[in-house]
Amino acid sequence: MKGMYSKLPHSVKIKNERVTINTDFRIFIDFEHEMQGTDKRKAINKALSRFYPAFFDIYKNNLLEEAVDKFLWFYKCGKQDDMKKSNKKSKKSSQVYSYSYDDLYIWGTFNQHFKNDNGLPIDLTKDCIHWWKFRSMWLTIPEKAVYSKIKSYRAYAGEDKDMLELKEAYKLPPTEEEIEDSIRRDKIYEILK
Repeated sequence: MKGMYSKLPHSVKIKNERVTINTDFRIFIDFEHEMQGTDKRKAINKALSRFYPAFFDIYKNNLLEEAVDKFLWFYKCGKQDDMKKSNKKSKKSSQVYSYSYDDLYIWGTFNQHFKNDNGLPIDLTKDCIHWWKFRSMWLTIPEKAVYSKIKSYRAYAGEDKDMLELKEAYKLPPTEEEIEDSIRRDKIYEILK
């Protein structure tokens, strides 16, 4: 049996060779944040160079394609890609969290509800947490946590006036990509006037 029931991976196989990886959750938080920007190539290169301590050797030996596949496998916590199926069925859903904008809520939630290997409250500024452990905690943030409530306000799709006010009060600022799309639309509207 694999996954969370066995030893968590700290290396991957590339061309049948074991390659050490950096499993710290911060790499993947930064990766998600930077993928919301406009320079996806830069975001991917930065993540790969942080994930693989031997990135230069991987690049030099033309093993980048397999290295990217292993990175994505690790990022998805060893799970198959079900995102393709769900993306076809649904429209672009609005984002309900931002690691950078919500940092205080996230830190407080982890510190209040989870413990590290020493039995102490988790301190995201100090503890080095394997990405797979971080994701399992992220997915199980208790409903009573303030941050869970905030995410539910942002995801609300009904017509209740009070909930819509909460959704507005806790909405996320636009991403870099959304800002650039808005600027492009404004320019098009200007041209059409």
